[in-house]
Amino acid sequence: MPGNGGPSKSRQVSETGGILRFLRAPVVFVTGKGGVGKTTTAAALALAAARRGERAVLVEFDDAEAGQRALRGADAKVTHEVATYDRSIEMTIAPLVGGSMIAKAVLRQGPIQSMTRAMPAMRELVSLERVRALATGGDFDRVVVDLPASGHALDWLRVPRAFERFLLGGPLGRVGTRIHEEIVAPGRSDVVIVTLAEPLVMRETEQLAARFHAELGRSPSLVVINRVLRADPPGAVEAAGRLAQALAAAGGPAAESAATFTRLLQARAEAVLEAMEALRLASGLDAAKVVALPEVPTDPPVTHVAHWLDEGASR
Repeated sequence: MPGNGGPSKSRQVSETGGILRFLRAPVVFVTGKGGVGKTTTAAALALAAARRGERAVLVEFDDAEAGQRALRGADAKVTHEVATYDRSIEMTIAPLVGGSMIAKAVLRQGPIQSMTRAMPAMRELVSLERVRALATGGDFDRVVVDLPASGHALDWLRVPRAFERFLLGGPLGRVGTRIHEEIVAPGRSDVVIVTLAEPLVMRETEQLAARFHAELGRSPSLVVINRVLRADPPGAVEAAGRLAQALAAAGGPAAESAATFTRLLQARAEAVLEAMEALRLASGLDAAKVVALPEVPTDPPVTHVAHWLDEGASR
């Protein structure tokens, strides 16, 4: 990972393979609409890196519980970092005022607290500065960041340049420049979008990918399509329908259950058609790789998701 003296040599890292073939940058930003499995995917990507000997960290902002749940059962070490606002602003301000103790004293002042909390996008700036510090500090080879949902994530990544432009050569402007050059600029990080196999959600993903290209000059390195339904065996709906009709004609007690089962299979078949349409739309996305993950009855452990991602990378 880039740092003061270049990549760290303290750990033997295996040749990059699997899903990491498409994620070459040391920082990976993961986003997607709420409820699509974004945090679990981020944790699985960090685990995939750790399995290959990388020192991986999963970064969240303010909320520690989602990442902790997602990493439960991981079979390789992934550090979990929660970049809270208070800690992040202290670490951002410390070099500007001469040290951590002074920064704490300054930030305890009521007027300063009011000013920093009122300043637009200050939270985003200091949170990304924390990510930059992790990425360049030499302790980690891979920093996977669980960004806010969709459009908010894009707004976050535009913040460093905004500070750079509007604060010119001021201290926070220089912080913005440093963040952009070291972790946001094309080639310095990868963007992963997590989505669902639903046409409406996929169209939103298309729009998000287009905005990334238009506003940041970059396209997603990876799109993960979560919860893809697999088709039932051919003729399953028809066979269930015939069974339901036969049971209804015989007047048996199982007739209603068979009819309900048939309706469920019909609804599932319609959902599979929607998923196929979503996958067709996904084939036109401007992304280096698109990977589909299966629908399963319960939330899968992170070890399974990491395995599926590696499997999908080879298809």
